[in-house]
Amino acid sequence: MDTDMDHNSLDKDDINNSVNKIIDNLENDSGEEDDNPIVERIPVFTANSLNAFLLQYPVRPATMPYDGAQVQKLLFRPNHNQVEMHIGLDTNNDNYDESQGEQIALNVDGAKGDRNSDAVFKSGKMDVQVLNGGKAVEDSRKYAVGVFKDNKLHLTQVKGVITMRPNLGYLDKSDKRAKIEGRLTDPDDPEPEPKLEAVTVKFSKGEAEKQRKEKSYQSIKSKEQEEPWINLRFNQMKSARGQDERQNLICDDMDKKLQVDTQPKQYLNKLK
Repeated sequence: MDTDMDHNSLDKDDINNSVNKIIDNLENDSGEEDDNPIVERIPVFTANSLNAFLLQYPVRPATMPYDGAQVQKLLFRPNHNQVEMHIGLDTNNDNYDESQGEQIALNVDGAKGDRNSDAVFKSGKMDVQVLNGGKAVEDSRKYAVGVFKDNKLHLTQVKGVITMRPNLGYLDKSDKRAKIEGRLTDPDDPEPEPKLEAVTVKFSKGEAEKQRKEKSYQSIKSKEQEEPWINLRFNQMKSARGQDERQNLICDDMDKKLQVDTQPKQYLNKLK
């Protein structure tokens, strides 16, 4: 899977404002000389050879891209547009705190002799970061990847927009282990209350609706978990394979013309 890691978010308001300005110009066009005349016409072509997905990283600073990251494993659920990415950490870097990395692994997986095949950090120190991504927009058909080449614009429809965020599940595992081992205690915790007797509770309509939504959410999550992960091979953007895949963003049949009967104003309204 060749991924262009784009840190720019899709701002629907900005897009709509730009489209509205163009529509206003069309409506106010009286055929007279325009203060903003057309200076160039650029042909547009559609390419359909690549399944393009836009991956966004909203909590990652734009000055710290994942370009060059060592992706150890990449998993994909196509039906739910979910991605799981395992990125190796450079434990030899001067900024890496080895003692802290070992402590995190100890808290999560236990002592070396207690670790099993389910260990998160098998090396005995935190050496990997997991990112999880889900669907950012329900309908991505309005978005496209554009490549400008030889004064021609080639567009590839975006099949999905996925928002990637760090998976902090290892912290939950660490807390669970600490509770089992009796290490997670808070001196400010109140004294345990006396045991209460069971009572019959009748939920109001609002509470019942809340429970129904919770069940619906659990049902959706259950369906997501039922879809098996597909293992993908990650190619760096500037690798030979990555460059080959990027060629699929160029239309391979530029002699074919699309017949469009939609008027300009109607077409622009559909872009909103």
